[in-house]
Amino acid sequence: MLKKLISIITGLIVVMGAGSPVMAENVGKPPVKELEYRLKELTTLETNENFKVKKYDSKDRLEEEFKNIMVWPLADYYLDHYFEEKNNNVYIIPTEGPTKINFQNDYNLEKLSDHHYKVTQQGSNQLRGNYTLTIHYKYEAGKWVMADRMNRVGLENGGPMPDTASSYPIMMISGLVMLALGSGMFMMRRGIAR
Repeated sequence: MLKKLISIITGLIVVMGAGSPVMAENVGKPPVKELEYRLKELTTLETNENFKVKKYDSKDRLEEEFKNIMVWPLADYYLDHYFEEKNNNVYIIPTEGPTKINFQNDYNLEKLSDHHYKVTQQGSNQLRGNYTLTIHYKYEAGKWVMADRMNRVGLENGGPMPDTASSYPIMMISGLVMLALGSGMFMMRRGIAR
């Protein structure tokens, strides 16, 4: 009876592991407007007349907020470029803020992979002249974040990851389970034979 049960379980594990490739989850498109709005909030914080930020008393706390919407190298860039900490206070460095998407004008959202999109928008202003805004979004740790803006960070080499994963991990686990079951049966049989 035990032998038949183990054979059925082993057969089901082998069939399930070999016949079903693991597919990457469909995560949709990045929430471009939401992330842009959050960046605008973080780079235009309320200050006093000396540019002291009222809401945050340390760059560490502000860093947490930035890392909720972007990868850490980009967050570090914004913190270093737009903020300074003195005497346990955070100050905005008076400068023009980052280039942002103008939602009144057209922009292009290009899918590079299921987990990587790129936004481009042509723009012009007196300070920058004609420019092309480029923002990369990646799906990381269960959420969409900004991966790069205007080549501030640079994307890692090697190209995009594939959109599907193989079934090898399931097959490996199945093999380990079968090995454990076989070893257990062998040990039980040797124990019964004595």
